[in-house]
Amino acid sequence: MARVVGPSVSRPVRRSHFLIVAGLCFGVVTAGVGCKAASDAGSGGAKAGSGGSASGSGGSAAGSGGTTSSGGVTASGGVTSSGGASGGVTGTGGTTSSGGTTDAGGATGSGGAPPPSDGGTTDAACQMASYAFVPMVPTVYVMVDRSGSMFDCLSTTTVEPSCATPNDTPWVKLMNATLSVITSLQGQVRFGFAAFTGTDPAHGGKCPMIDQVNPAVNNAMAISDVYTKLPFQPETTETGKKFETPARQALDMIGAKLMADPVPGDKYILFVTDGQPDYCDDSNVLCAPDSVIGGLQALKAKGITTIVIGLQSKTSNLPAGILQAYANAGAGENTLIPLNATDNANRLWDECNGLPPWKADFTLTGKAAERGATIGTYAATAGPTKAYAPDVSDQAKLVSLLGMALAGVKSCTFDLGNINGQSIKVDPTQLSAAHICLGKTCPGTGEITQDATNGWSMATDTQVILNGTACTAWRMPTSVDISFDFPCKSIIFE
Repeated sequence: MARVVGPSVSRPVRRSHFLIVAGLCFGVVTAGVGCKAASDAGSGGAKAGSGGSASGSGGSAAGSGGTTSSGGVTASGGVTSSGGASGGVTGTGGTTSSGGTTDAGGATGSGGAPPPSDGGTTDAACQMASYAFVPMVPTVYVMVDRSGSMFDCLSTTTVEPSCATPNDTPWVKLMNATLSVITSLQGQVRFGFAAFTGTDPAHGGKCPMIDQVNPAVNNAMAISDVYTKLPFQPETTETGKKFETPARQALDMIGAKLMADPVPGDKYILFVTDGQPDYCDDSNVLCAPDSVIGGLQALKAKGITTIVIGLQSKTSNLPAGILQAYANAGAGENTLIPLNATDNANRLWDECNGLPPWKADFTLTGKAAERGATIGTYAATAGPTKAYAPDVSDQAKLVSLLGMALAGVKSCTFDLGNINGQSIKVDPTQLSAAHICLGKTCPGTGEITQDATNGWSMATDTQVILNGTACTAWRMPTSVDISFDFPCKSIIFE
């Protein structure tokens, strides 16, 4: 590695940093003042003039835009600028030359880079490029349960194949809220979409059935085009035609797509369900939830976090705690087995071991086949993560809750981007002079300490990571700006 060496100029010592303000447009960071950041002291870069170096009467005179000259290096002094930094040092003499290269102009900007400082060489490099810590863009598959209960009327407890008033169903309320949130965040999150259901294959059906849209930035229109055209459940409760809930199969399929996705960044599934899965066969209610929990734990082990939105069905006969168990499993936390007080793991084994889909999922765990064994891994107590449980009849609150859920996908890892193809790194010996703050001003209020447990640290020499409570604070919906202030001398060009 080699540092970029700038011109050595005799001058008073003056501190030079690059300041990056990352502005969050509801859940996503883009580096900059407002929503774009650079090392420039002003809102633009250096502005070169119409020629080369103009003759001057002495040293470096700072101007307001960039370096202006009439054609060459013919100079009795230093460089006269019509637009550089507002400070600068006036010199008393320079080198005279009879000619030079005429320049047609440079990049336009209204500010200019700060002058070299600290008597070092690397600060001069700060005048040559813009720097931006860029957050890793998360990928989120919004995975929606499309089973029959999603089409029940909200205003009654009557069970119907499909509610006669679509706007009175969880399906439509959720769809409207989800599309609103996706639209607001689509520029900063790679959203994918999957709606899943199935019908009983033993009676002529197909299981699973998944309508999906691959993840992409600015994907709201493509998702809306698929989501809004999905039909309601047919007007029947006939086996083989009514919509079932093959949640484990759907999670496995979407998880495989996320694992194969080459785009870097954290991967999430936003799992919206009423909690009552099956194998498209209306089988024992103890068995399929155990499969789902095991599947969620397997996904987390592969780096995929699942956020659970729980829409409790009025006709559900699930054991208590099923949505809580999903949320804990999806977050990689201790999970309490979701059984009624009179049930235990032995009963689950006895009633599920003879069911081919459950047995197939159990075999994948590699566990010993013995009474009391389960697909999911359970503990005596539950972890802290809760399933989001919205009132789907309240549209405004539903939108707010979905927004809160997705605020948790904000990346706590920031990359120092390449500059014109050059690899940029941070000198770890200079970190004591660096500052990171929640807010637009740094140093300032909201400063985060350098701490590998609950502050910031360098994950690599190109990545800043927020840890523990610092990451939690950044992920709060109210945290919309983050600022980075690093000494210019800490920047290394390879």
